[in-house]
Amino acid sequence: MSYTPQRPPSIARSYNSVFREEFDSRHSLPLFDRGGRGNTVEMDTLPRSHTPREMRRLASDHNFVLGASSKPPRLGLWPFVVTNLSLPVAFCAGIVCLVVSIVYTAVTSKRVLECPEWAIGCRRVDKWTAENLGTIQGVITMIYLIGMAGLGHATLLFCEAAIWPLAHKQWFTLGGLNAYLATTRGSIMYAPGAIMSVKSLAAGGVLAAALVVTLLPVSAPPIIGHAFTPIWQEVELKSNYTTGGGITELYAQTNPPTSVIVQVLANYASWATNPSSEPLPDHRDWYVDRQFLSERGNLSANAVKLNTSISCIPHELEQFTRDNVFWNGFKTNMSRTNTNIPGDKASSSETWFRPQPGLTLWADSFDFVSENQTRTTLIFASINGTIEGGATTPLTMHNLTTASAISCTVDISASDSVLTLHPSISPLPTLSSLSFLTSPNSSLNELLLWFTISPLLTGPSIDGAQPTFYNSSTTNRPIPFTSLAIPLSESQNNWTIPALQEFIHLSIGALAQSTSSSSESTPTQLVTTILTLHKIKSLSYPRSLLLLIPPLITLCIFISLAIWNTLVHKKLGIPVMRLLSTGEILKSVQTRYMRQIAGIDSAKTYLPQDMGGIEVKYGVDRDGIVGFASAKEVVGGFVVEKKGRTDSGMTN
Repeated sequence: MSYTPQRPPSIARSYNSVFREEFDSRHSLPLFDRGGRGNTVEMDTLPRSHTPREMRRLASDHNFVLGASSKPPRLGLWPFVVTNLSLPVAFCAGIVCLVVSIVYTAVTSKRVLECPEWAIGCRRVDKWTAENLGTIQGVITMIYLIGMAGLGHATLLFCEAAIWPLAHKQWFTLGGLNAYLATTRGSIMYAPGAIMSVKSLAAGGVLAAALVVTLLPVSAPPIIGHAFTPIWQEVELKSNYTTGGGITELYAQTNPPTSVIVQVLANYASWATNPSSEPLPDHRDWYVDRQFLSERGNLSANAVKLNTSISCIPHELEQFTRDNVFWNGFKTNMSRTNTNIPGDKASSSETWFRPQPGLTLWADSFDFVSENQTRTTLIFASINGTIEGGATTPLTMHNLTTASAISCTVDISASDSVLTLHPSISPLPTLSSLSFLTSPNSSLNELLLWFTISPLLTGPSIDGAQPTFYNSSTTNRPIPFTSLAIPLSESQNNWTIPALQEFIHLSIGALAQSTSSSSESTPTQLVTTILTLHKIKSLSYPRSLLLLIPPLITLCIFISLAIWNTLVHKKLGIPVMRLLSTGEILKSVQTRYMRQIAGIDSAKTYLPQDMGGIEVKYGVDRDGIVGFASAKEVVGGFVVEKKGRTDSGMTN
């Protein structure tokens, strides 16, 4: 049986139709006869189209359909959030991950990676964290990136939802719309095409927001790496300092010398051979434990300052003789005045030197100028050598022929002052005080006498003679003999006055360092807690705060887009805030223009789509259908409720 197509019934325009046109639903397109069966009621047909009345009833839930029934509530921000549950889930998960990573980094940066043994109450990270900082940095970076991705996803959903009002404000080509949509979904490679499609300030702003949100997570690794890079920074630490100092024994120059302070010998020997080992060399004239302070860092404190002045002149020696025989000794004027404390030890009237080339020295006289000032004259003699600016005296002693000598007046006074290694940390601790340095059996003058003769304490006595020194060829400092005589070169027995003055200052510093802390011989022993600024390896807290910048920027964009979308959808009367999903796009391309364009292009099954250059806008077309229509056609606005009535709001 052959089939003769029938002419379909005419399609008449009805102004009562929902879309301003209706089709006779009583008719459907029959299919070809199959199996010899005619066109009966039972034959297969296409799905029946809804009648205009049915379509009006189905569309009555949407206020953008012309002629619909009473206006239902708009589906704005909250319905959009509820419909797209990935938005609140991603937002909350992102916030949690970001808070965890930022708080952990900030808390860790407030603790140092290592603490000195002497520090009291030093807060440091646990040992495992300090040893595995790189691994922790990687984990924190991962958590931070997850947080940024979650927050970015929620923000990009609002960027995507903004395309509907943007497409109503300006026209897009389908290719440009596709690029714009892809960019708002985080595809940076589509950004050039999306930028070319921008024709309004709002579209540019939304696109810029999408690009910023997409690119911000890229900044996470360098920012976190910067925050987890250890630095040396000054941290305020507490420690205990043993104050006091002083020497209870009275000084006397005897033969053989009996005044020995072992720590002075050790300190001077170390500093003379290795100048860099001396702690805080610029503060030798302070009666404090410089080794302690150099380890603890910077501070300001109350302490005793030793004010030293040295003047040197040539000196003629008088070799000691007895029964017309010359001895290896010299006369001295070392004696005590009538103001001395009863029971003072007497000093010898002569001093002995080793009969060998080298530098020897002794105290010639002393005077207590005031209660806190002592003056002593020291004699330096280079046996068979020279002192630049010194007086040369002939000697009669085996192979010893000459002695070049100078006398140096060493004047030392003490006063309470403020030692400043760093701007003060109030209240100032007291490291030493004049009140600590005296006792019923020892006055301040007696203590200062020890400092004026301190060079005599820096070398050991051999064979009961005064210490002997040779000039170091590397440091130009006197090095004491610790054994029998050794051959000296000419340079090792040549001296200058500035070098000998430096020798005196170095000796005073060695004695101060050796006796500044309490010992069995010190008159006063106290322990005080001090605050110092010490450089310690740690993370930087200000750097950890940089981790707040990307989330705060994203959060500001998120809030701005949420508010802008809500307002613009309400202003334009767009009834539903929605994404551009496949279903939503399919729903919005049912206009006559789009059906016609798609129908023509669909016939080219052997080619890819060729609709990228089609210019469209979103709105109500001439037929009253809401969706994408030709940008050249009149695209109307949406129904907007004003003062209790519903207006169609058609615009050109």
